[in-house]
Formats: sequence, C-alpha cells, structure tokens
Amino acid sequence: MKTFLPFFLAVVIVLGTPFGAYAKKGKKDKPDSTPAPADPSNPVAALSPYIINLDGLLALNRTAKSTQAFAAEAPGQLIVLRQEFVVEQEKAADDAKKMFAAAIKTTDLISAALEDRGKVAGDLNASHAVASDGKLQDPAKKDNLTQGIKGGDLAKAVGSIEERDREKQGIARGHAQNVASGNAMSAMAANQWNQRATQWHDQIAAAYSQIK
Repeated sequence: MKTFLPFFLAVVIVLGTPFGAYAKKGKKDKPDSTPAPADPSNPVAALSPYIINLDGLLALNRTAKSTQAFAAEAPGQLIVLRQEFVVEQEKAADDAKKMFAAAIKTTDLISAALEDRGKVAGDLNASHAVASDGKLQDPAKKDNLTQGIKGGDLAKAVGSIEERDREKQGIARGHAQNVASGNAMSAMAANQWNQRATQWHDQIAAAYSQIK
C-alpha cells in the first residue's frame, strides 16, 4: 500500500497537467526558423539582412548552411521586395520618394551582383566537369599494344606490358598537368571574382547609404 500511494499520486499529477503546457514548452524550445516578413515601408530595415550578409552572399564558397539557405531564397525575395518598394514609392509623399528610389536601386544592385556571382560559379563548375582525363596530353600511339614488337609470344607479352605501363604513365602525367592547370585557372578566376565582389560591395553600400 505504501508503494502504491506515491505511484498513484504521480499518475494523477501527470494526467492532471494540461497537455498545452507540454506543447508550449516544446514550442518554446524549438527556434523559429521562419524570418519575419520584410516591411517595405521601412526599406532600411527590409534590406538590412542582405547588407549584413552581403559578404557571405557574394562569396564563391558559401560554407555556412545558414548562408546557403538565405542565398537560395534571396533572388526571389528581392524581386518581391523591389515591387513592394515601387508600390510604396507611388503612394509616398514627395519628400519620401527619393528614399524608395534609393531602396529600388539597392535592390537592383544586389540582384545583379548575385546573378553575376552565379554565372562565375557556374563557369567554374563547368570547367571542372569537363576536365580532361589526361589522354589528350599524352595519347596512346598504338591501337595494338604489340604493334611493332618483334619476337615470339613471350617477347610480345613482355612488350605489351611495357607499352601498357608507358601509356598509363603518360595518362597520369597528362592528368596531373590538367589538374595543375585547372587549379591555376580556378585560382585566377576566384581572384578576379574577389575584385569584382569588392566593387559590387562598394556600389551596394553606397546605394544603401542613400536610403534616408
């Protein structure tokens, strides 16, 4: 009886606790990943997430998952936001129209920078995908590995093994040269993009500073 009473009280307490309390606790512990809708009437605040994350958006290598998710949604959201700025500009007072004009310009610059970045990243991925396997650098000279080898079957067998190894080494050398060349081209393209990204960053920041 002494053992049963505490157990019974525990069951009563659990059953008597409103289910909503557990639901609220679980909901509180889980962070809300949905961003708040942008307010187009306040363009400074509406565009601030893009300005804050601009370096990550323009980077060729987006390592952070949060940046990847934000970047995936950014082009579509910017299109919607731009149209909302146009609507706000049309109904705004004359002294506020310049603010929305600057917001529209900032939005256009961000969209153009993201499109430019996408083209560069696509070109780099394409160049890696079509990289040669090395045969173009040092192709096989013979359709038949025993071609031109004199002697009996043993000599031809030994010669074919040597010829096969020669071709493998040539292909390996060609592949290594292609990899080195591809890496050099990728590094050059990445460096050129970094310079362009800096220019985009400066233009966007200048436009954003005019929203006032």
